[in-house]
Amino acid sequence: MKKLSILFFCVGVAAFSAEPQRIVVNTGESPESSMAVTFRFYEHVPAGKIQYLPNAEDVNLENRAETLNVLPDIVYTDMTRTVKHFACSVLLEGLEEDTEYAYRVGDGKDWSPWYTFRTAKKGFREFTMVYLGDPQWGYMTYLPRIYSAAMRTAPDAAFWYIAGDLVDYPYEDWQWDALFRGAREAFTRYPQIMAVGNHAYLWAYRDHRGELPPTWRPHLTQPENGPEGLEETCFYVDYQGVRFIVLNGNERLEDQAKWLKKVLEENPNRWTLAGIHQGFYPSGWERDYPEARRLFLPLMEKYGVSMVLQGHDHAYSRTFPLREGKIAGDPSEGISYVISNAGSKMYPINTRFGDLFEVVESADRQYFQTLSFHEDSLVYKSYTATGKCHDKYVLTK
Repeated sequence: MKKLSILFFCVGVAAFSAEPQRIVVNTGESPESSMAVTFRFYEHVPAGKIQYLPNAEDVNLENRAETLNVLPDIVYTDMTRTVKHFACSVLLEGLEEDTEYAYRVGDGKDWSPWYTFRTAKKGFREFTMVYLGDPQWGYMTYLPRIYSAAMRTAPDAAFWYIAGDLVDYPYEDWQWDALFRGAREAFTRYPQIMAVGNHAYLWAYRDHRGELPPTWRPHLTQPENGPEGLEETCFYVDYQGVRFIVLNGNERLEDQAKWLKKVLEENPNRWTLAGIHQGFYPSGWERDYPEARRLFLPLMEKYGVSMVLQGHDHAYSRTFPLREGKIAGDPSEGISYVISNAGSKMYPINTRFGDLFEVVESADRQYFQTLSFHEDSLVYKSYTATGKCHDKYVLTK
């Protein structure tokens, strides 16, 4: 289990604030009984604290809340080891199912506001999730409006999934700060599941290319049930009858394929979805990932994955239901592959897979998606930033 830790960072005006920052809720491996909360301070504090309890109507929550304490753990966020934060990460366990909890974080003197989250129900229950492509650009300008539109459209969403590339450069700490400021309302309320994108890695640094820097895991607390060494970047979550599998498209694909086979074989859930940053059937820049298709897609087709949710191409596309690289004769036996984009960084469509797309768009637009799971159907909808539904797909079982 990931332990609560605290990191120190000084930059700009934020360096003079002792209040906790960058608060985010992540789903635990068992979302009906666990939830993870991550936060940090820009100034040194002796310890971080979280208070939590079932939500109530009164204004005396702090008198009844359970309090957890943790010791600081310094994490450096730049290549020169001069920039550091005190970041806190805690996994709340033993929670009651289908219960709204109130929580706040701080150092015992300075506290965040009280926020809330809801645990999952046991077994299969209908629910809706939100899916977004890459944030990456427009953290404080365009991203807040897409978050607001998603919250208006799906106010009771069980969780959000973001398909990677949270920031453009992982060692530009102002980008992390801007991301969390722009997404504060969503990140503190809706449990997040996040794929790791190529921009989380150190491709721009000659001596550290392909390394995951110490800025990914300290910002998030995600399940550790993936292959050893890929914890929190490759994992799965079972949520009310849906197994949601997150893959890391950046490294050790063969190890992940072996793990994926077992995760799919031993799957008791009604529905199965997968998320990965890089698209299996890319829409942009003549990209192609044949090795990923070879390793992952036969397993997904064999064991009945319904949809794959992706990012990376900064455009919108949805394939027809596919099987063995072709449009499936029976849609229920195929897999739909979606690529979407949430931020303000856009790419043109330029693909070798055009005949496989049912919908493909690139018009300087931001998108968000909802997926609603029912006993016999999965209803997928994609929306623009104004809340207009521009694409809909219904899969029946």
